[in-house]
Amino acid sequence: MHTILDYCRVGLGWLRAVHAPERLRAKGAELGRFGALACLITAVFVAGTPVWDYAIDPEGAYRSAGLRMAEALAILLLAGAMWWRAPDWILRAGLVAVPVFVQITFIEILGRLEGGPAYGMGGFLYFFIFVPFMAMAQGLGFTVALLALIGLLPNLLVFGTGFGAHLDLGVYNAYVWMVYPPVVGILLLLESLQLQIFRQRLQLARFAHTDSLTGLPNRRHFIGESSSLLAAEYDAGRSAAVLFVDADRFKAINDAHGHHAGDRVLQVLARTIAGAVRDTDMVARYGGEEFVVFMPATGLDVAEEVAERIRRHVAETSVELGGTKVSLRLTVSIGVAATDRTRDLHALLEMADAALLDAKRAGRNRLAVA
Repeated sequence: MHTILDYCRVGLGWLRAVHAPERLRAKGAELGRFGALACLITAVFVAGTPVWDYAIDPEGAYRSAGLRMAEALAILLLAGAMWWRAPDWILRAGLVAVPVFVQITFIEILGRLEGGPAYGMGGFLYFFIFVPFMAMAQGLGFTVALLALIGLLPNLLVFGTGFGAHLDLGVYNAYVWMVYPPVVGILLLLESLQLQIFRQRLQLARFAHTDSLTGLPNRRHFIGESSSLLAAEYDAGRSAAVLFVDADRFKAINDAHGHHAGDRVLQVLARTIAGAVRDTDMVARYGGEEFVVFMPATGLDVAEEVAERIRRHVAETSVELGGTKVSLRLTVSIGVAATDRTRDLHALLEMADAALLDAKRAGRNRLAVA
């Protein structure tokens, strides 16, 4: 049976997940333009509110039109900052300053309109409609705190400075704090759905770039990443190297012991190769029983040393087949290629592949250099 403490732990874990740096970066990238469009819609709405003012008090509406346009302009400036992706600290400052400015001017406008405090009290609720959408790209905690600040601000102004004394705070607080909990609840629901989508996207990305059997990057991911790395090394005038690693007599293992044994061999090879290379090297499963290693900022001598270390570690490794007493000894053949004269990854791979064929022809369990 779950205790309250268990539910608290789950809740804290969820809050950490929705505020994780990678989650917030993804949210900002995906929803930044959404927030800008929400600001634009809000600005259009605010620019049209003089019609409402005129219906209440035509004379007061003329005196308040400038403030209404100032509100709309402030929101438009915030929309522009979001659209052109200003630094996050500027966006956060704007998301606090603009609603505070609009609320202060709205309180002033209600004082200028005859009967404004009575008829305009419901206007404060629009903050709880528009602001969550304007702040959609921000973290949940920021938005919830911002809404709380907006709700408290008239109280702070009246009691702290006397500004807004024409408001009936009893009615105001009844309106605002009746709306606040359900709005926060909806934000929690939206955040939960967004987090679920974010996790599904991460999982799909892993599936798209990872070999499911070995856990190594797959061929597509390797080609994309290594092409960029090789181009960077070429532009910097540095050499880069590639190793082509192929399991010796792999077909014979499959034929003699079955594909399950072959899968086990590939998993052991993947771990062994990954454990023998440097931290800066990228290991991937290229296809079948072939593995490939990209080595940035590496000359031929160092590449040969790493290749020999891989060959030796594999030769010292045995694979125990579950449910049997069979122990398989493994060897690999390796083709080595290095160059500082091309940014074409496929050309470098062809050189390493040709060297791999030379190693196979020479008797396997060895390396050859292009």
